[in-house]
Amino acid sequence: MKFSLIMATLGRKDEVYVFLNSLVSQTYKYFELIIVDQNPDERIYEIYNKYKNSIDITYIKSDRKGLSCNRNIGLAKCSGDIVAFPDDDCEYNHDTLERVVSFFENNADYLFYTCNTMDKNSNGAIFKAKSTDTDVSVFNFMSVSISITIFVKSTAIGSFRFDEQLGLGTFFGSGEESDLLLFLLKQKNNGRYHANNYIYHPAGTETPERAFLYGKGFGAVYKKAIVHYGFILLLPVFLLRLLKGIINIIIHKDKNIRSASFRGRLMGFLQYSSNKKS
Repeated sequence: MKFSLIMATLGRKDEVYVFLNSLVSQTYKYFELIIVDQNPDERIYEIYNKYKNSIDITYIKSDRKGLSCNRNIGLAKCSGDIVAFPDDDCEYNHDTLERVVSFFENNADYLFYTCNTMDKNSNGAIFKAKSTDTDVSVFNFMSVSISITIFVKSTAIGSFRFDEQLGLGTFFGSGEESDLLLFLLKQKNNGRYHANNYIYHPAGTETPERAFLYGKGFGAVYKKAIVHYGFILLLPVFLLRLLKGIINIIIHKDKNIRSASFRGRLMGFLQYSSNKKS
């Protein structure tokens, strides 16, 4: 099975070298890397030239900004059997691709795979992930993946394109990977989360601004799940999350961050519409 790895990149250089070095060291070699470069300069093209003889790379220069729209540009160029979406500042273990292939070869009923994350500096996960392996469902989709940990059979992705209202560089700011999982679950595809397999990514610094932005994506995704995909049972789940948010504002010290997250979630839910043009 061939991998198509779509990496949209903007504003980074040294981190891109780290990721490409992790690809060179992979024990499983059958993959293509599709770089979608949003930078106005030639920093990424220079990296492409250094690695193009070592790994299979397609380089695309994009004049658009936004994670989702540039991943969609990459999706249009895929030729692999398994599609993944590495960030430009993540890093694979040497056997990441081999583990994914082995899972699919031994589990024909599953069409997507997710795993955990780790910050190399702290040895901690970068999001509140499940601590045990589990099947992915509409009740845990928020705690079993971020975009860099999702690997999907191309037959399951089909005509899916990322919602360009969601993700980094948009008003809602996040949630594009959760939307992908909801799409896959709506199509009755089975997915499995692996708690003890890791992809490295630096942890972000939590600020009120970041909490507000990610909160908007959270609320938007739940709105889309309920209204667009028809997962009505998620409405009480979302309302419970709002209630917990209020309680957390009251009982925790970091009130500014928790208040920003709550406001973002409420705004995202109220303002998102899947009928809007991207």
